[in-house]
Amino acid sequence: MLLPITLLCLLVAAIYAHDWLRELSAPLLAPNPAAPGHGPLISVLIPARDEAARIGRCLEGLAGQRYRSFEVIVVDDHSTDGTAGLACSYAGRLPALTVLPGAPLPEGWAGKCWACWQAAQLARGEWLLFLDADVLPRPELLAALVARATAGQRDLLTLMPLLLLGSPAERIVLPAFFALLYGLYPLQLVSDPRSPIAFANGPCLLIRRAAYAAVGGHQAVRASILEDTELGQRVKAAGYRLEAAGAPDLIAVRMYAGWASLAEGLTKNAVAGYRSGGTRSGLVGLRQALGAFTPWYLLGAGGLLLRAWPALPLGVVLLAHGAGLLLLALLCWGALTARRYRIGAWWGALYPLGTAIYFGLAAWGLLRLRSGRGVRWKGRVFRA
Repeated sequence: MLLPITLLCLLVAAIYAHDWLRELSAPLLAPNPAAPGHGPLISVLIPARDEAARIGRCLEGLAGQRYRSFEVIVVDDHSTDGTAGLACSYAGRLPALTVLPGAPLPEGWAGKCWACWQAAQLARGEWLLFLDADVLPRPELLAALVARATAGQRDLLTLMPLLLLGSPAERIVLPAFFALLYGLYPLQLVSDPRSPIAFANGPCLLIRRAAYAAVGGHQAVRASILEDTELGQRVKAAGYRLEAAGAPDLIAVRMYAGWASLAEGLTKNAVAGYRSGGTRSGLVGLRQALGAFTPWYLLGAGGLLLRAWPALPLGVVLLAHGAGLLLLALLCWGALTARRYRIGAWWGALYPLGTAIYFGLAAWGLLRLRSGRGVRWKGRVFRA
């Protein structure tokens, strides 16, 4: 019995080590003060639906960019909170700003895809930069993006912003969600032209106009609620060069402000990810469950055995292995949490709880989908 337990612990320890080494070797894009302040025209395209509380920070960040060769197109996707008016108020700070009222949503289109497609039709730039309305661009963002994309002959460059975690719910659940995301789409493999794994991140996605047109743009993924990832997959499959990189010093985002929006958003993402990822999503989820729960399983089983049969050495063995594995897990989770999210390392101790909550949201979303009720996001229901 000792050998299987030891092998299980070695497997889980290898998962922790792999996660940490993957984090250390992930591609990064940093501010580049030597990058030119002028160059090819970038069309910054922002789909916005009920973003009045957030879009101001995004436009403020764009107004402060050192790189000046850009235009901004905001598509107001039928907002009811004054998003369009707030965006228009930045016309003095952003002379090349266009705020476009969104056309009615056609049958078969997801709302964000339709808004992005409308923006792309107005764009004049050689490069299209899709930004979510809630991102906070730092002054060096555009200069660094263009310098990296042109120097490396990339056709699509997508960034992972610094995730701003406000509420306890965000700090507990979102690290678990992103652990699964990085497991599905390791940035190293996404950026490797020899690997079939492809991914793009909607909050910050720079794509060469010619590549966007060649793969059909958002029209080709019009029904998807994972339009960014599917667009990245089409770009890479067509033979274009794709790179994904972390950029915590160039762009930040707070995805969800509290539990209600977090639960709604992650349920939607979980359902879409499961349907698109298939077996691979299940295997990555199993890997995450092993890493998150094995130490506690060993400790619990050892404690129960020791209480029921004090003379049985197996209980002590399980407790010892579980305690050692938990110590290693806490070190790994704490280091990843502090490095990736810039919050207290002790939040990493709640990673198993976050994983359990996220798995619960995913299960709830799948039940809703199979019952025909669909999942909701920003007032719209997705059933596909």
